[in-house]
Amino acid sequence: MDGDASNIPISWITDVLNLQNLIGKRKLLTISILGLQSSGKSTLLNCMFGLEFPVRAGRCTRGVFMRLLPVPTEDYFFDYILVVDTEGLRAPELGMLKYDHDNELATFVIGIGDITIINIKGENTSEVQDVLQIAVHAFMKLVLVNNNIKLKQSCIFVHQNVSLQDAKGKLVHATQKP
Repeated sequence: MDGDASNIPISWITDVLNLQNLIGKRKLLTISILGLQSSGKSTLLNCMFGLEFPVRAGRCTRGVFMRLLPVPTEDYFFDYILVVDTEGLRAPELGMLKYDHDNELATFVIGIGDITIINIKGENTSEVQDVLQIAVHAFMKLVLVNNNIKLKQSCIFVHQNVSLQDAKGKLVHATQKP
């Protein structure tokens, strides 16, 4: 998906919707990632799955990148993993458009993912609030649009680059805030 032109090419939609033709009746697990710009989303996916999504400081990933990985063993309940890497939220270069953009991106990413990794970097509690608010808004939109469908999406929070000794003390205030 082209993040520069804010365009979703028809060939991309066709390929994604025809993914079932590629894998047949095999089971697919979709793992997507969501987080602020430069929070290490691509780096985390690269480390977790041995991928080579491009990484650098600033806005590197534009749009959505996907990678289909076969699962080499029968010990799991699925045969393939679809890894979905996304551009970051709260990109300053988007200006005032970032709020609508972030909500649309989060709704898309959480909607297609069986599991969405919410990636949070550092100890800034305002960033935790921003990402959590965007994710909750996306879940609410998915529920409102699909009230007849039981959603099975789930989120896993990854909080990285926090020093172990004082992490609990610095974040306890934010977690107890109503």
